[in-house]
Amino acid sequence: MSIAFVSDLHLEPIENKRVKVFFKFLNDAVNKYEELYILGDFFEYWIGDDDTQPVNKLIMQRLKTASDNGLKIYFIHGNRDFLIGSEFESETGVKILEDQHIFNIGERKIMVSHGDSFCVDDVEYQEMKREIRSDSWKKDFLTKSISERVDFANDLRKKSSERNSNKPENIMDVNDNYVLEVVQREKIDILIHGHTHRPVVHNMANGSIRAVLGSWEEEGWVADYIEGNIKLTSFPI
Repeated sequence: MSIAFVSDLHLEPIENKRVKVFFKFLNDAVNKYEELYILGDFFEYWIGDDDTQPVNKLIMQRLKTASDNGLKIYFIHGNRDFLIGSEFESETGVKILEDQHIFNIGERKIMVSHGDSFCVDDVEYQEMKREIRSDSWKKDFLTKSISERVDFANDLRKKSSERNSNKPENIMDVNDNYVLEVVQREKIDILIHGHTHRPVVHNMANGSIRAVLGSWEEEGWVADYIEGNIKLTSFPI
């Protein structure tokens, strides 16, 4: 069984090189893989399924075409696109999964996550996440106009960048002890996540594997699961 995992593409509502590279990747994926997992921050920001920006609609159409052609596509919310909802799901054929989703391939137990839930040392971020993921916050936000939501998203990105520039690097990474705790409790063989933008495959103390996906910047990153093995590769953008 061949499966691809990607994360942190940060696609913007402009038809730039990154979007075009994703379209090529998606076209190739239909023939190369049986399943594709997109593990959050697929978009640089997502202000609601009623967003009518043309490039976002085009991305959705390309996902639907790939899905119709037999590629099973799964999605986990990231911190940038947690407002992706049921309308997006129905229009693209993509299935939305809960974070830290677990499934089996043969005898191997796999967990997929965006990754931010493991960054427990970043207390400020976790508090903000709880606030803006609440049903009341989302309901209020979605009543605002498109332009108001775009302005808010841009302002939030700017403030987040400013805050992160002053944080120690280790604070914004996963907490290794917490990751190990979750992996051992759930008896996970392979954990795959993004968010931290630190691509590497870790061999954990208990014998499990943790594959961290990279963000799509100068390079695109994908983790391939083929015949029981995880391989992390990059390609130019």
